[in-house]
Amino acid sequence: MNNVKSPLVIFLCVATFVGGGCNSMIVNDTPAQIPQNGSEIYTIAMSINPDGTYSIPNSYSARIVVDGEIHKMDKNSDFAYSYDYIRSADQHKVNYYYEVDYRKKVNGNFRQKFERSKLYSLTIVNRYVVGFESNRGVPGSTVTLLGRGFEKEDYVEIDGVPCETTFVSPNSLSFVVPILGHGNRHHAKLISDNGDIGLGIFQIDRVPFHANLSSINLESGEKQVLVITINFDAPQEGIEIDATTNIPDSVIMKDIFIPAGARSTSMVIKGGIAGSGMLYLTAAGFEELKIPVEVISSNEGTNATVDDGTSDD
Repeated sequence: MNNVKSPLVIFLCVATFVGGGCNSMIVNDTPAQIPQNGSEIYTIAMSINPDGTYSIPNSYSARIVVDGEIHKMDKNSDFAYSYDYIRSADQHKVNYYYEVDYRKKVNGNFRQKFERSKLYSLTIVNRYVVGFESNRGVPGSTVTLLGRGFEKEDYVEIDGVPCETTFVSPNSLSFVVPILGHGNRHHAKLISDNGDIGLGIFQIDRVPFHANLSSINLESGEKQVLVITINFDAPQEGIEIDATTNIPDSVIMKDIFIPAGARSTSMVIKGGIAGSGMLYLTAAGFEELKIPVEVISSNEGTNATVDDGTSDD
């Protein structure tokens, strides 16, 4: 019979011994998660399966190593130990392992033995999310997120876009709905140093533009000022409005942009050659605004398409 162990078996036993032995006698009696309590004291407990009939019961002693610090454990019975961990401020996860010393009789001689457990993690659950006050909104509106354990650095992210978030209290955050395109159902998440939390689907409804003109009527060469307004302050990057028309030879105009913090912008529309059609204003997160346009000929404006005439606005 070949009694030589394969290198893989030897490696597994050595690796397991470093983390707790091939057949560890140490049993962790502490759950992976413990709810937060008012005293901020959390009992970590373990028990020992004695090492055969030759170990000496009253020789056992146990230690716990918590985040690198060694602490003696209280002996509750011959083979049961506990340690009261006092949570430090804002600590939500604790890594720990156990060490056990004992004596055992081997070949008539007493020998000191040592056992180490594997590494465990304890999460103190003091934060959760109840949900949005409302799970839908329009860009620029403020929505409240309710829960427990929020911190000042926490913020809401929607489809990877960080939202302007305000810490109200440990039980409440408020955030500004961002401008997003590509449909109105978006994935929201709470981003935190203590672990991100998925918030489910948040629906962003499209918001309308408002214009000072319901229709545009011009003679060739004539100008009108079109003012576009929104119901909230434009975000830091501003809002670029795409203005197109199905009568490009009849409508002469420049790009439209609402700067950061502003709620309106204006542009000059100049009549080109005679024609009638529509002006279309679109932007991500906004409803399309359609404005009828009619340009009629005049003796002075027939060559208006040669020079856009907007440089002297």
